[in-house]
Amino acid sequence: MFEQDYFMRLVRDLVRAAVKLIFHIETEEISPYMIENPETRQTAENLIETSLSGNIRLAEEELSGLLAQNTLENLLIGLTFYSRLSELDEDFLTEHQFSTEEIKNGLQSLLRQYGLGAMAETFFFEN
Repeated sequence: MFEQDYFMRLVRDLVRAAVKLIFHIETEEISPYMIENPETRQTAENLIETSLSGNIRLAEEELSGLLAQNTLENLLIGLTFYSRLSELDEDFLTEHQFSTEEIKNGLQSLLRQYGLGAMAETFFFEN
């Protein structure tokens, strides 16, 4: 339980830092509601809804397709998506064949794609 809480805090802090630095949005809660563009917000909501219905891999594949466009809006969608995934109960993740390690890897990959790999390495530094 402690490890899950620590992981969630790391992801939340990393995403909040990225959102603040890149988008100049200061928020305690990372959610689609912080996204101003209605279409972008709806896309993020759809991905989250898909993952909450248990289709996490499908949602991640859809996100991957979006990220091929390499826009800042898609970066914000990805950050929101991985932040929400990190909040899911470990039992739910296990039930749907997903893990916190996959969330971490996905978030790191997303940040690397946008030239922010060092930021992810700083937050996920392991001894």
